[in-house]
Amino acid sequence: MQSVTDDQRVSDAYRRWARVEAGEGSPRYAEWALGVADDPWLCAAIAELEPLKRQANLLFAAARFEGVPLQPWSQVRDMIAGSWGRIRATMLARMTQTNEARRMATLLPAIAHLTGPIALVEVGASAGLCLYPDRWRYRFGPGRYAGDASLPLLETEASPSTPVPTHPPTVAWRGGLDLQPLDPDDPETRAWLEALVWPDATGGVDGARVDRVRTGIAIARRESAHVRRGDLMTDTRAVVEEAARHAPTVVVWHSAVLAYVPAAARVDFAELMRELPVTWVANEGGALELGPPAPWARPGDFVLRRDGEPLAITHPHGASITWIDDLPPVASER
Repeated sequence: MQSVTDDQRVSDAYRRWARVEAGEGSPRYAEWALGVADDPWLCAAIAELEPLKRQANLLFAAARFEGVPLQPWSQVRDMIAGSWGRIRATMLARMTQTNEARRMATLLPAIAHLTGPIALVEVGASAGLCLYPDRWRYRFGPGRYAGDASLPLLETEASPSTPVPTHPPTVAWRGGLDLQPLDPDDPETRAWLEALVWPDATGGVDGARVDRVRTGIAIARRESAHVRRGDLMTDTRAVVEEAARHAPTVVVWHSAVLAYVPAAARVDFAELMRELPVTWVANEGGALELGPPAPWARPGDFVLRRDGEPLAITHPHGASITWIDDLPPVASER
């Protein structure tokens, strides 16, 4: 039987990404991904990179960072190929670090039961924009608000049983880890985070998401978080110990991080989270095994978990949350 080449693996991965990840939510990126999948030269060029650097997210963000416009694939293919040296260098130098603040709206219900101040730790923190749940107001649907009306607004569609908090938590200390933390004061941070924003259903820049990036950066610049360079497997314990000096309740949360971690390391990280005296909130792809299975999650869904237990289905970028009690009876069986 003929073995599968790296070029073919790249093609298959981009084709799947177009179908499952981009789908109807970002038709422009779905078109780009299919264009890559059908392009032997680009597949071969991408295959020369280490697996972690072959991601569609990273390629498309790097292309836009280097000036490729959001136009149909037929108009940008030669731009990407012609600028491959610069795009490749950006892919090697940077990481996929989407810092979508709206994800906080789907993380908060997992800690709605907590009282008193918390120390908040995020692994895979990027520029730390998801470390400020107390600096936003939330709308979880008609008439379901939390937070001061003077604060910028994050909106998500929450199902009826979702335990919407009455107010955001008081954060006594905020910090985190990232392999390559981004500095909110660096102009290139804003440019990179904006390049990571997917085009919307119209094929153009998703202005609402760009606005959230800019607002999140402004918040982070006003009030610095303790985000340090480090690996979640080797450095989380020390950050948790530091956080515990500032509040009796430590929350460790993350979203869209563990897909970039090898499977064996994910298992070890889950064991570490259960060992440490923290509330662990994970919002990750449904296929990742971080605790009891969530067979009701569809391809492309994220699953919100608290201390490993599945609680809800969420949209990857925070647009919606469906609590497990609101799933169809057969689908919600565990």
